[in-house]
Amino acid sequence: METEISLANTGVLTKQEYDEANLVKEARDDGLDRNAFLTLLTTQLQNQNPLDPMKNEQFVAQLAQFSQLEGITNMSTSLSDVADVIRSDRIMSGANLVGKSVFAQTGRITTDGQNAAAIEFDLPYGADQVEVGIYDPVSGALMRSMVVGPQSSGTLSLGWDGRKADGTAAQAGSYIVRGNIVVGGKAGPVVPSTYSRVETVSWDALNADLNLNLAGGAVIPMNQVTRIGQEAGSQSADPSATVNTGE
Repeated sequence: METEISLANTGVLTKQEYDEANLVKEARDDGLDRNAFLTLLTTQLQNQNPLDPMKNEQFVAQLAQFSQLEGITNMSTSLSDVADVIRSDRIMSGANLVGKSVFAQTGRITTDGQNAAAIEFDLPYGADQVEVGIYDPVSGALMRSMVVGPQSSGTLSLGWDGRKADGTAAQAGSYIVRGNIVVGGKAGPVVPSTYSRVETVSWDALNADLNLNLAGGAVIPMNQVTRIGQEAGSQSADPSATVNTGE
């Protein structure tokens, strides 16, 4: 007596069921390229009915189609060549940024132990309070916190003097920076703009854009950079309006 084994009851597939379930169909390209089109047209001309030959209008129409196909193919090749040139040009231009500092929202801030590191917030609606935190990139511990009171709309410029909350100097290097803005009694996180040094550049094929690999491990697309080249220095936040806390 034959017994039918159900997958729902046993969870086991037969080889035939497994093969059917995992059947993969190879993708086919049903489009005709220019060579195939020309072959079909030539074959059609060679096998015309002598009693009913192809009319001139039909022949001209098919030649026009072939000419259009040829033009599109050549245009595609030309655009591809142009894209390659643009990509190479952008990579070479990006190479000139290696070793320089760029200003953007990177989540990193760099100190050399001598000059104040610039920090900027864009405040289109002003703010009741602005907080800045500098964190150790390894332990994540808060090293320095600055709190600034009410601000009008515009750009708020601050500066980190490279010191921790206890007054000691932090080692030269890259640190994590985070911001928090209070507007209308509601607080929200924001990434301030800071300077970071470009270490290498790379091409992002997915987004067709140049990526900047910055000190500290941050990676940003070139189009997010707002300034290139570090300024001479930045004024530190007004001590009377700043509260420092930390470890």
